[in-house]
Amino acid sequence: MTRGGNGKRSINSQSKKRTNPLTGFSRKATNRPAESSANLEMRMKKLEEELQALRERIDELDDTAPNYFGTGVPPTSHKKPGPVKNIEDCELFRSRDGLVDWLENVWPEIVKPLFAAKHPRAVAAILGRVARPKDLQPPWQSRFLAHPARLLQFLRSGKFNRKPPKKTVLDALNRPVDDERRKRAANRLPTRQIANAMAGLPKLSWSTSLDRCRKSPCPYPVANIAARHYRAMFMIRTEWSDAKGT
Repeated sequence: MTRGGNGKRSINSQSKKRTNPLTGFSRKATNRPAESSANLEMRMKKLEEELQALRERIDELDDTAPNYFGTGVPPTSHKKPGPVKNIEDCELFRSRDGLVDWLENVWPEIVKPLFAAKHPRAVAAILGRVARPKDLQPPWQSRFLAHPARLLQFLRSGKFNRKPPKKTVLDALNRPVDDERRKRAANRLPTRQIANAMAGLPKLSWSTSLDRCRKSPCPYPVANIAARHYRAMFMIRTEWSDAKGT
């Protein structure tokens, strides 16, 4: 009888324990005071700030992944150390010249917002407004538009000069078309610095593209729209106005 009584008490004890929730969300949990709306708002604000910081970080890194990231197949061969030319000069310069022609014809429209842009997303929006529709874009323009973070990085670097000396601008605008000094001067204008740096992407880094394109400046004369912009900036008279005495 004693054994039976002990067994009954044991069974009752076990069944009593099973009535308690395993998760711990019992009466203590239901008796907790509700979280105040002020605390909820603070938590939401903190989450929004963290999300915004994450978005900005993604913007900065939007095109810094390795070339094989999209395919998931890493390269199998080991590259030799030292610089490697991944693009022929003729292709590089053709892309650069296309960018020069396009940028100089839209420069007055984009220069201020472009220099004021703080994030790659803003850069992409500015350039997208003056680009051709996607199905009509030449390859050099599509590649340029695909790398706003690298463009912003170049614009913020010490290798970019957004305001060249007045003498440089005078040589770029007033010297004869076939004059080598004119080509070198025009090569230092912001539009051509940008075109030089971005022409080789994504096969080349912007610094490598810049160095290679600098050695063979674009032969085009400065487009009239960009020329008027620079003349107004530096208050340079045209030859026509000088002849008229104005």
